[in-house]
Amino acid sequence: MTEDVRELSVGQRALWLVYRLSPDSPASNVVHGLYVAPALDPDLVRRAMAAVQPRHDLLRSRFVQTDQGPVRVVDPDLRCEVEVHDVPDLDDDALLRRCQEFGDRPLRLEQDGPLRAALLLRRTDCVLVVVIHHIATDFHSQRIVWQELAEAYGALQAGRPVELSPVTGSYDDFLARERAALAGERGERLRAYWDSVCDGATAATLPTDRPRPPVRSFRGGAFSRTFPDDLAGRLRETAAAARVTPYSVVLAAFEATMYRYTGLGEFTVGCPASLRRGRALRGVVGLLVNTIALRASFHSGTTFAEAITAASRQLADGVAHAGYPFPLVQSGRRNREPAVRVTVTLLVHQHDDDFTVERHHFAGHRIRLLDIPYDEGQFDLSVTLTQYQDGSLQAEFGYDTDLFDEATVQRLAGHFLQMLRVACTAPETVVSRAAMVDEAELADLLALGTQ
Repeated sequence: MTEDVRELSVGQRALWLVYRLSPDSPASNVVHGLYVAPALDPDLVRRAMAAVQPRHDLLRSRFVQTDQGPVRVVDPDLRCEVEVHDVPDLDDDALLRRCQEFGDRPLRLEQDGPLRAALLLRRTDCVLVVVIHHIATDFHSQRIVWQELAEAYGALQAGRPVELSPVTGSYDDFLARERAALAGERGERLRAYWDSVCDGATAATLPTDRPRPPVRSFRGGAFSRTFPDDLAGRLRETAAAARVTPYSVVLAAFEATMYRYTGLGEFTVGCPASLRRGRALRGVVGLLVNTIALRASFHSGTTFAEAITAASRQLADGVAHAGYPFPLVQSGRRNREPAVRVTVTLLVHQHDDDFTVERHHFAGHRIRLLDIPYDEGQFDLSVTLTQYQDGSLQAEFGYDTDLFDEATVQRLAGHFLQMLRVACTAPETVVSRAAMVDEAELADLLALGTQ
């Protein structure tokens, strides 16, 4: 039988190169764990996965290198075998560590494809962990997989046949759009725009704890910070008053932090942008996100209000041109220095996303999404803010462990949150004069000065 061979998108080819350079790195593993009580039935979990995986050809694809370049081979027989582990006596901390260890195991894209899952069973509850390589998924794709697993499990538990809505569109539709976007005059206009953004610009480059190695290992670390409730509320109020999105305020505060750390008047930061445009791609699982480079500009008198307005404009222009793949932007740079070294994004969970708060949803089970860091080491620093349905905010800081100690990034995280607080409470403050430390850190610094 002839193999079903498909081409890769530009973004997928870039991730394949990262994989080939460091096949044992988990840097591109997207890991989500769902705490469920009471515990799920392992047989039903396996059957639910068997119902969901065949619906999405990327989840049953092997990725291989050929003489003509990398391709993916859709394998109708490829199945994700859900591992089941009995861990009756693990406490919550130990359970989270087991989930992290599972997520850190490398995926063998050539043999096993991009999907792996495990069910960790305690006496009365469990955690279901799903790992998908970034070459086959993005944030919205994760929601699709989890929602379909819940629907399939619920049907099986009730003794009904699994009848999921048909998937409209395919990843091949996206590939056709990408080819069209890069062809002819449209492609030239997109390339010219990104040349104008990146030419002469320097990527924001943070001071490091260690010299930058000649070859990246793609090893990373991560930690999370929960926003104080009052700051999350002020962020929404500030955005509404300025008639911008909350992300514009976040971006402005992040760029202000980079300005203070680097001393650069102009620099670039990265922002992941969705390429899931239109109904046809709404239910497709795949890599449908692209990093865009945003060029920030500060001077000694720039206020946070001005930075917020500028950030909103950067985002609007960048998203309008997001169809040009970031790897092509990078490859077109004359000096080959990275176009971006740090990234920041804001993920907003939608009203129909039931996997962000504890509730009876997963076929009558109480559920809670576990905080399992992932996607570490891709950039020097990656900051991902997540806004939940109840308005709360959490930030995850992923960093390259070849460059930074955790304590260094913890301090930076505190400074970023402090700059965000200033942006939200006193936007007319001049960025270069804003206090980057809170009262506790200031007291510690003053105490050091007296020793």
